[in-house]
Amino acid sequence: MDNNLPRNLIPPLFFPHRTEFICKHELAVTPAFDPEAEQWFQQALALDTPDLWKDDRDWPQILALYTKAAERKHWKAMNNLATLYQTGVWGLAEPDDILVPRNARAAMALTEEAMRMGIPMAYAVMGNYYADNFIVEQDATNAWAFWQQAAEMGSSYAQFTIGRSLNTGYDDPERNRWGNIPIALNMLECAFSQGNSDAAEALGIDAEVMQHDKPRALHYLHEGVKFGGGRAASFLRIEFESVDGLAPNGIDPSRSARYQVFSDALGRNRDLRFPNLDQVLPLPP
Repeated sequence: MDNNLPRNLIPPLFFPHRTEFICKHELAVTPAFDPEAEQWFQQALALDTPDLWKDDRDWPQILALYTKAAERKHWKAMNNLATLYQTGVWGLAEPDDILVPRNARAAMALTEEAMRMGIPMAYAVMGNYYADNFIVEQDATNAWAFWQQAAEMGSSYAQFTIGRSLNTGYDDPERNRWGNIPIALNMLECAFSQGNSDAAEALGIDAEVMQHDKPRALHYLHEGVKFGGGRAASFLRIEFESVDGLAPNGIDPSRSARYQVFSDALGRNRDLRFPNLDQVLPLPP
């Protein structure tokens, strides 16, 4: 075991009953993207589109573009490439047809290189590796330690992961639940401020169910749709056709149908974002 490898540099133990959390944003602590690398990254994203069947995507070109961007230390490209190597890609028409072969060693190398660069997302991914028994031996203690470190560094994914687990009134470690609502909401708000749709949904449901604040709940969930939250869109579809839902002026079938359109679109493509949502579907007064 090489103690100098990032995977073996275990952060401080997860402490669910902390009393302070300082919100940091990932984009504020990560290096700026090389312009040409960003262009390659965007080209790879465009080719890896759900509008095409997996069998029809140009995987050699996608891998080549991600690889070129990763070599320029484009950390999002590094993460996407690591994910492809971790999971692999199989054909739909021919399930035995390997479109992208798994390469666990390459996935780990990319993640650890990003960790050396101080990328919060990479620390969160290492937590996933420990949780999923990927290369490293499965260890929940190490997984939560890496997620905690990632959240403190600015990963919205880790902030949501921990915030969701702390947003309860009691401890139940067997179900990954610990009672620390103030810190939970702080972390969820931090993730929400970074455009995390899962955090938006969690805050919206909390505002409706726990705080009985329907306007606040509606705000969070609507923002969640902007951020690409398919579940938030589906939730709002139901709420606007329910008698006691979030609709300020009673049942609104037309608005419910519009949220269904967004839900369907996000079901087909989770990468969609709707920053102009207020222009086409403004919230009712």
